[in-house]
Amino acid sequence: MKLIPFQGLFPKTDLIADSDSFFGNAKYKYPKFHANGFFEKEPSEALYLYQVENPYGKHIGIVATLDIMDLLDERVLEHEKTLGAKEQEQLQLTLERRAFIKPVLLGFHSFDEYQKFIRSKTKPDADVTIKLKKKKETHRFWKITQGSEVEELIKMFAQHVPKAYIADGHHRCSIARILWYQSYKEMISLKMDSLLTVLMPFSELKIHDYNRVVQLNEDLSYIDFLVRLSKYMNVKPIKKLSKPAKKHEMIMSIDQSWFKCTWKKSILKKHKKEKYILDYALLNQYVMAKILNIVDIRDFPGITYVPGVDSFKGIENAISKVEKGVGFMMYPLTSKEMCYYADNKKILPPKSSYFLPRIVNGMIVQELR
Repeated sequence: MKLIPFQGLFPKTDLIADSDSFFGNAKYKYPKFHANGFFEKEPSEALYLYQVENPYGKHIGIVATLDIMDLLDERVLEHEKTLGAKEQEQLQLTLERRAFIKPVLLGFHSFDEYQKFIRSKTKPDADVTIKLKKKKETHRFWKITQGSEVEELIKMFAQHVPKAYIADGHHRCSIARILWYQSYKEMISLKMDSLLTVLMPFSELKIHDYNRVVQLNEDLSYIDFLVRLSKYMNVKPIKKLSKPAKKHEMIMSIDQSWFKCTWKKSILKKHKKEKYILDYALLNQYVMAKILNIVDIRDFPGITYVPGVDSFKGIENAISKVEKGVGFMMYPLTSKEMCYYADNKKILPPKSSYFLPRIVNGMIVQELR
């Protein structure tokens, strides 16, 4: 991977009265914030050591722009399809901003030299510290500007990181490809030669479950759904709530009751030739398609995705907003499964993974020239 130092823009924290509100609105209000002087450009190019501290721990990595050819030549690997409507919205927003305001989160396989470098550069006092009280998060940046250190880091990634995996930011990568093409064909005045990223080893990333609440058809009762579900899964009521303990186990909420569901052996046997049998894929194939007759889950409006960090309350809240909702709590995907799909150009079911840390709009910005 080819890291490229850049002149980042940081928010002027002394002008921000409410950090949660400011960064929560940055997605749509960045042009206004920038015009009103809320952002300041760094005087020189740099790479940045970046740490996110949240209730789940600390996550540390490197913020850099990547040579766009790493993306175009498929050294940045994807595992999801993008949604056309969302892609169009993000393209329009990026053109209005003339900037990327949120780095793509990339995972990579760590190595000793990198770990030693990180330990030597992490100091008690960061160059930039931003706190989000409601999220209970602290974001810290250390600037790497010394020429020898920048070159060391660039050389390190060029030698030891042949590829990286998109943890969050498939739409931003798709936008970058479109902008590169439009720039190459001189359809736009912007120069698109690099991509804003934060690179973290998989050891620094936490994959949570990504749960779903689906609305039943009007003519399908709760009882009928349970009867049909029992064809594919073993369904047992539970009194004490706990997350799924292993693969092929789900926790289901239906009609104010909770159940533990496990796939029948006959179902798993049909997929024994697959290297990884994914619960997310089985749920789409047997429940969403065969029971609920959902043709394309990506375009189905009657499904809500609930991050695993929101736990049981998140599912209950999503169910309360629809009529006849059924919730499924999943067992998390592993990084090995995600990498296998990406390496083999396979596509995972939509919303199969929820990565921490979550990257926030407006923390660091790459201007497009």
